[in-house]
Amino acid sequence: MRPVTRMLLCAAAVGGMLFGMSDATFAQRKSGGTTPASDAPKDAKPKKGGKITVAVIPQDNQRSWTKDIMVAELETALAGGRFNILSRDSLNSVISEQKLANSDLADPSAATSVGKLLSAQYVIVAKAVSIDVKESSIGFGGIGTKEKKMTVKVNMQLINAETGALIKSENYDGNDKTSSTQAGSFGNNADAPGQESFTKMMSGFARRFAEVVSLQVPIETTVALVKDGQVIIRTGSAEGVQPGVDFEVILEGEPIRDADGTILDRVVSKVAVIRASKVNEKVTYCDIIQTYDPNSKSADAAPNAGRIQTDFTVRQVPKVAPPVVKKGK
Repeated sequence: MRPVTRMLLCAAAVGGMLFGMSDATFAQRKSGGTTPASDAPKDAKPKKGGKITVAVIPQDNQRSWTKDIMVAELETALAGGRFNILSRDSLNSVISEQKLANSDLADPSAATSVGKLLSAQYVIVAKAVSIDVKESSIGFGGIGTKEKKMTVKVNMQLINAETGALIKSENYDGNDKTSSTQAGSFGNNADAPGQESFTKMMSGFARRFAEVVSLQVPIETTVALVKDGQVIIRTGSAEGVQPGVDFEVILEGEPIRDADGTILDRVVSKVAVIRASKVNEKVTYCDIIQTYDPNSKSADAAPNAGRIQTDFTVRQVPKVAPPVVKKGK
């Protein structure tokens, strides 16, 4: 083989190696040099922020129509803010695939399993515990008034779908009366007036439980930027943030593991308390209220913005629900 030909072949081989290397390097840079999901380390942290996915599982062995009303009212109470409510069709599909009966879902573990299959972070189990309807009528000459009184007790539970832990269980009870003037027979036992009363009461129950859920499920996100003495976080009005809301900035440390290596929690240190001052749709500008030394856990004499770094975890400081004051009868 001539020397020139040998040189050309060697150059081609080296060029091919460089070309292949550049492709691999380019692909790594394009993907940010991250490890593929299948090879991701067990220490990988889940993405924070975004709407919280909730599955609503209704139960009632007395009247099937109450289930649709419970779901509809809870959807109305929770929608439009921080929560993404899974569709009833998705729920029914999973229940059918798993061959679960309504009674099976009374078991929190079964409800949690359904929530996991739907990739929900939380499960709300709404149950009509008791429904009592009493009717009375007064008439003369074929014309009269018919009255129906409904007394209802509803239980709602908030369950962490990842751990199966029962976070909160609330009981609500109420009553409502409907009356109508009718001509002719008074023997009509249609459920329509009952549905009207149940919907009215459930609307109030759902709004009250939505407040409970908001208190029990604080917003969690990360720091996007620290600039000019303010902390900008990756969440905003789309997730329900409002001006005046306080957050803790958390430094997450080493993981706490189960025997099988599963991460149960992480050692955390609070480095700051910040307060939302300007809320946009996707980001929130926060003032620094207080900073802390993560080692000694002591408060700094003056806020030190240098303790807060990009991608630090940010958690809403849970509000304390006001005590319920019962009025005297």
